[in-house]
Amino acid sequence: MVCLLTLPLIGEGWSKKKKIEKVACVGDSITYGARLKDPGKNSYPAQLQSLLGSRYEVTNFGVSSSTLLRKGRPTVWSQLPKIKASNPDVVIISLGTNDTCGMGTCGSRKCWEYKDEYEGDYCDLIDELKALPWKPKIWICAPSPMVLETPGLSKERIDGLTIRKPRLQELIGYVKKVAKKKGVGFIDLNTPLQHKPEMFTQKDGVHPNKDGYRAIAELVYQEILK
Repeated sequence: MVCLLTLPLIGEGWSKKKKIEKVACVGDSITYGARLKDPGKNSYPAQLQSLLGSRYEVTNFGVSSSTLLRKGRPTVWSQLPKIKASNPDVVIISLGTNDTCGMGTCGSRKCWEYKDEYEGDYCDLIDELKALPWKPKIWICAPSPMVLETPGLSKERIDGLTIRKPRLQELIGYVKKVAKKKGVGFIDLNTPLQHKPEMFTQKDGVHPNKDGYRAIAELVYQEILK
């Protein structure tokens, strides 16, 4: 009789132990895995899945050119319904690189013109995710750097990144403030990859290569398991 009574408890404990944690990786082309031959295998979310193993299910919500700003085109806000519908237990957000476009950089794109709205839009995005009934854990990231030492950069590319690089550092200051204000985790993907051209795609300087994406996956992995 005692054995029969304990069986349901054992079953309940086993099911809790085996619960799959859902991880939503939210971001732009750097989250998507741009410049890779096989993003499905070598993007940072894909490599994060390999590191975390079968107890986790990682979904890549990276959209090329995506901005944090509501006024950006495209913007992460258009992805929000899909992100919520995935019922994530963990959300990793890395956005800001495209928000440095504007004022004559990146063609006709306008983002930097609205930089004063970046912090408020980030707070609103976090509030939307925090309002989910299951209260996911949230980390927001300092985006990976723009590395001007990357081989093969054209003069035009260097000129554009020279303007945008300090803008990105300014936005990272906002990200740190938002993390503190909203009580969410912060992951620095910027400092560890600074001045490491071997981690970035040649002639690009913004998108990591396979090794760079692996480094990002490892940084996120370490924070999730803390």
